[in-house]
Amino acid sequence: MNGKQVITPYKREVFNPRTEAQMTNRSKFALAGMISKIVPKEVLVGMSPDRRSRRPLFTSNIVRHANVSVAGGAVKATLDAHDLVFSQGVAAPVTVSGVTVTDGLLGGTLGALPEKVDAVMMIAMVYDSTVGLYTRTVYEVVPAGESAIRLDTQATESGNVAHLYAVPMSLTSTGLSLTGGSDGAERSSDDDFTYTMLMRSDEGSYRYGRSQYLTSVAIG
Repeated sequence: MNGKQVITPYKREVFNPRTEAQMTNRSKFALAGMISKIVPKEVLVGMSPDRRSRRPLFTSNIVRHANVSVAGGAVKATLDAHDLVFSQGVAAPVTVSGVTVTDGLLGGTLGALPEKVDAVMMIAMVYDSTVGLYTRTVYEVVPAGESAIRLDTQATESGNVAHLYAVPMSLTSTGLSLTGGSDGAERSSDDDFTYTMLMRSDEGSYRYGRSQYLTSVAIG
């Protein structure tokens, strides 16, 4: 400039600014992705009659309920276990007692099922305190007439917690038996919350109630 060499900072155009709003959204979506990654598709059947929309509905619920905190300039999103939802519909109260963990095996006793509830899908989300994340999901379908709950959460380091949920399931097709287990096969019907699943070769249509948060158990 004017025959002299001048050095000035290069101000490049920023297309991805780290604004507070953007960092908040990124932390929420990162948390939703981490949780969604470990949740098997079989436990999301009750989210929607359309299989393609189940995962987005599940993750959007996490984003909607996530809490964001800022510490030392770092933005972190967390989620209360009560805000995890695996199904939608009309809830039916489910009770479980005597929940204990022995060598990573979570067990308990399911109470008498409410009227019109033929089975309960038990879900355990394992939270690893060493990394501050949910690390895995285990589930079991408990048919009517059975009360024993056995979920293998695996032996882990001290400080880990299993959050236990229940999803009521009502049989809507008569003459079919539910024996537990699922291969994820389904089809929608006129009822928004009715699906066809293959339960160990026994085909039936079931209505899913909203998931219930039951308890937290230390598994370390």
